[in-house]
Amino acid sequence: NKLLKTILSISLIGGLSGQASANLITNGGFEDIPTSSPIGGDNSTWFIYAASQINGWEGDNLELWTNRNPDASEGDYHAELNADGQNAGDWIIFHTFDPIAGNTYSVFFAYSARRGSGAASSEVFNVTVDSFNWSIEDHATGIWKTFTSTFIADDTSATLTFSSVVPYSGTLGNFIDDVKVTDVPAPST
Repeated sequence: NKLLKTILSISLIGGLSGQASANLITNGGFEDIPTSSPIGGDNSTWFIYAASQINGWEGDNLELWTNRNPDASEGDYHAELNADGQNAGDWIIFHTFDPIAGNTYSVFFAYSARRGSGAASSEVFNVTVDSFNWSIEDHATGIWKTFTSTFIADDTSATLTFSSVVPYSGTLGNFIDDVKVTDVPAPST
């Protein structure tokens, strides 16, 4: 009887720790392509949309790329933060989601630079959620790197924001893909 209780306890703990946490970001891989017409692009490898046309996202224009420079990190599409358009300052896209206040969450995404040869340093971008702010400066072209960190939710609503840091006037840079925010389970006692 004691052995059976121990086995059941271990099975229950193992089963709970093995459960995957749901991604709180809708369309984090940018695979949910709008049915509305893009506002620009070359109609074969990249398309410009208002961020409001992209399910789950808001902010400035957003370019969706496919089969190009590099291929998507996850799925078929990835986004370019510095989208073509009439933007006078930093490019900003954001996604609002509903965490549980006080819980710890993991933030994950893939990123790549578009420009190289010394220009990559101009592709700095910031990532913020609640009171946390990260500056991403490590860029290489043609490959995907990943970012992961954690934060504790301040409230029952949070906004994940990507914003370019543009020391120049241009629309090249900051590829983003596979964006995830997932709950980090509390350690079992």
